[in-house]
Amino acid sequence: MTGGIASAVHRLTLDHGSYREVLVLRQYERGVLALEEGDTAALVRDEAATLRAVHDAGLPAPEPIAADADGRESDGHPAILMTRLPGRPDVTPADPEGWLRQIAAMAARIHDVRVAAPPPFRCRIDAAAPVIPASATRPAVWEAAFAILRQQAPEPATCFIHRDFQHFNLLWRRGRLTGVVDWATSCTGPADFDTGHCRLNLAVLFGADWAERLRLAYQAEAGRAIDPWWDLYAVTAYSDEWRRFIPVQVAGRAPVDTAGMTSRVEDLLEATLRRL
Repeated sequence: MTGGIASAVHRLTLDHGSYREVLVLRQYERGVLALEEGDTAALVRDEAATLRAVHDAGLPAPEPIAADADGRESDGHPAILMTRLPGRPDVTPADPEGWLRQIAAMAARIHDVRVAAPPPFRCRIDAAAPVIPASATRPAVWEAAFAILRQQAPEPATCFIHRDFQHFNLLWRRGRLTGVVDWATSCTGPADFDTGHCRLNLAVLFGADWAERLRLAYQAEAGRAIDPWWDLYAVTAYSDEWRRFIPVQVAGRAPVDTAGMTSRVEDLLEATLRRL
């Protein structure tokens, strides 16, 4: 199955004779996320536990069938077997406003779920040693953002978060959001990181205006404002590497303007800085 960048995802059709069952097998290269996330085997175990919890809580998440955290049964690849959800990624929505509203509602719904003992939030960037992308056209915007991030982080209201919440991990069918996948790094953390990460992905592919419309939709759903500090924290995770892997995630579903990608992120940074 196309679009993955951290694992190989396979659709498996099991023929039981009288009926067929379709499952999904996700296989990791051992240590593929080790530099950022820690031990891959632990990630698989955490993902299986999270899938069980969110599926049982009624979220449209895959149900775990089996996990092979050490890769003993999967040719050395840590793996997780799960049910297949209906739908597919949609990066060319016919109704962008309705699409964004459903994304915002799903984010708020995830943040309201109670999950027992999820992993702690893992930092993604080092604000003390920022890196401005080589493709930056407005370096002063990055400097201003990093100056804010060097200040004491506001105390967030923590909750359960997806942590990789963005449109590539959402499934759609006939304009309706039918599933959320890739729960590997879900944890306890600031809800505004989830929305900030989604806003970054929207800006990368579509533009800062899409990201701003998601912010307004989420604030209406959640009944509170998104903290611009956490927005900046999430958005400054962008690097030139995104211009390489975003086309892999899009997988030919839509044109990708890689040349203008960094500039669109800078538009979002400027919009976020104006909220301070």
